[in-house]
Amino acid sequence: MSYKFRTVRVRGTDLVGTIARKHGSGSEIYETSKDPSTSVVPVFFQATGEVRFFDRSILEDVVTPAGEHS
Repeated sequence: MSYKFRTVRVRGTDLVGTIARKHGSGSEIYETSKDPSTSVVPVFFQATGEVRFFDRSILEDVVTPAGEHS
């Protein structure tokens, strides 16, 4: 399963973006300390063309309707 185009929302906001990935590479996780729970990931916002970094704990998946899945 590929997470290359995973759509996420910044918790508590209306900001929705896509996890930024380099084509063909693994996940781009940036450790901000020795504690892995403080890792940040780049999120690309197509509307503005910018990439911003967010802690993984404040990102939530956006579930998009696909066919008949509930």
